[in-house]
Amino acid sequence: MFGLIGPNGAGKTTTIRILTGFLKPDNGEALIEGKKMPFEVDFVKENIGYIPGEVNFYGDMKISEFLDFNRSFYKNIDREYEKEIIELLGIEVNKKFKALSLGNKKKIAILQALVHKPKYLILDEPTNGLDPLIQQKFYSLIKRHKEMGAVILFSSHILSEIEKLCDAFAMIKDGIVVKSGTIEGLRDISRKIISVYNLKFIEDLKKYKYSNSKNNTYIFDIKNLELKEFLSDLVKTEFSDIEIKNPALEDIFLELYK
Repeated sequence: MFGLIGPNGAGKTTTIRILTGFLKPDNGEALIEGKKMPFEVDFVKENIGYIPGEVNFYGDMKISEFLDFNRSFYKNIDREYEKEIIELLGIEVNKKFKALSLGNKKKIAILQALVHKPKYLILDEPTNGLDPLIQQKFYSLIKRHKEMGAVILFSSHILSEIEKLCDAFAMIKDGIVVKSGTIEGLRDISRKIISVYNLKFIEDLKKYKYSNSKNNTYIFDIKNLELKEFLSDLVKTEFSDIEIKNPALEDIFLELYK
């Protein structure tokens, strides 16, 4: 599972649209199974599962009708697996697509991308619009496909999501790879911004990067690798509240550029 990460406008979707045959590259090559995309996409199309960033299917079609239509593209659809995904995600098959919320539309996209058990999964910010419970169910589905042998390209602008799921990654901005490698390399740069309110500061906390605002509020910049150690040191003292945030991805990129 390969994570493609970058802020909005970085070029993630453009890359994916070339791989899925919707755009021609200005230069360079995009290959799946040695076939040049988009020119030879017909050779590999039936082996690709694709979740677009924005889901637009046929508005007046019932989901049950859409599933019949989707089956017609493939030689063998495992109807039991289709039923399993429907039940897992809580898909309402008797509603028209245009009547669904954003999150429920995304569920249909997940189903049509996975149901034919493709060799290649290309996922463009697939968790946008999903509530946390459905996100976890989706993660379990794609992990299962990975175990079945699928190769997965997972595009996201959420660093922690890529860190949790992927084996390797590339960070892109303005169409250029600024950092890539194994997921351990990503953990070196991923971090949390932790605000601690009414903190009684102690010596053990001086080794961490921090700033001090008014009213004894301290803001710590903690790498994920040192998070457990930091929290262990923090509980030795007194404070009234704590807030943990992921920094803006743009801020991480600015540091990388420096």
